[in-house]
Amino acid sequence: MNHLTGDGHPEQPKRVVAITEKLKKHKNLIWDKPGNFDHNIIKKAHDENYINLVQKSFPNEGMRFLDGDTIISPGSKDATIDAVGSVIKAIDGVENKKFKNAFCAVRPPGD
Repeated sequence: MNHLTGDGHPEQPKRVVAITEKLKKHKNLIWDKPGNFDHNIIKKAHDENYINLVQKSFPNEGMRFLDGDTIISPGSKDATIDAVGSVIKAIDGVENKKFKNAFCAVRPPGD
C-alpha cells in the first residue's frame, strides 16, 4: 500500500484493494504473508547492474521515475521485497503441495 505512484497513474493501491475485496468473498482461500528469502535469488532473474541501479533509485521522499512508466516512492522498496517474497513463497507452497495453485496480488506488478 505504500508503493505510491501519484494521482492518475493506472498502477494504484486501489488495484490491490479491489482484487483483495473480490477474493475475500471466497472463504476457502489460504491467505499467507510474504516470506523471507535469500536476496541472491534475484540475480537469477536480473543482471547485477540492474539490481544495483534499482536499489540505489528509491527516493527518501517524494516520487521519481525509474524509467518511462515506472514511478517509485520511498515505500516501493519494501513493496518490491514483499512482492518477491510472496512469489517465492507461492512457488515453494505449490511445489511442496501446501497449495494447489497460487495467486499473488503484488505491487509493483511484474516483480
